[in-house]
Order: sequence, then C-alpha cells, then structure tokens
Amino acid sequence: MGVLFSKVHLTADNGSTEEFLCAGIPEEEADLEDWTAYQDFLEDNPDAEYLTAEVKSYIYGEGETYRANEYEIAAYTQRGDDFLSHPGVQQTQESEFTILLDQEENFDMEVL
Repeated sequence: MGVLFSKVHLTADNGSTEEFLCAGIPEEEADLEDWTAYQDFLEDNPDAEYLTAEVKSYIYGEGETYRANEYEIAAYTQRGDDFLSHPGVQQTQESEFTILLDQEENFDMEVL
C-alpha cells in the first residue's frame, strides 16, 4: 500500500514561516484547517493578510494509494526530514497556492 501525504511550507506576508506534514494533497485553505500546525501559525500571525502555501506531495510505499491518517503523519513527523529521502518515499508533485486571510474574522465583534 502507498501512503499519500504532503509537506507544507507556509510563508506569511510578514515573513514568518512554518513547515509541517499533512495527509493527502492540500489544494486550498479548507484542506489545512483541521491541522493544528496551521491553526497555530494563524494564531501566531494575526497581522498577516495572506499566506503562501508551497506543497510537496509524496507517496510512501507501493501499490494502491490511500490518504495518510493522523497517526501516520505523527509517526512520519517524528522521523524528521531524513524520512523524505528514504528510498520508499517518492515525491509525486509540487504545487503552490495563496490563502487570503479575512482580517475581520480575527477580531471579536460585539453585535448591538
């Protein structure tokens, strides 16, 4: 079985960066919203107006491919960056997308 996962490199317009692994191939913000690393990055950068996500996708193993689960992602993360150079890990694609942040969502507004 081949396990599909991606390494995401986020860059905020303020210069802050973060890298983390996630399941599948993220193509838009909705694909990252459930990942703690993404949520933490947003909280750490409340002044950011947009983010750039650079995605490198990988398959670990051979045969029928399935999307990695959270436990597999945790195990791969613990192995460090050297894991991505393991002979059983093959990069499948690279992509990039921009996430525009709605600044109004970052403020608590009182409704009168």
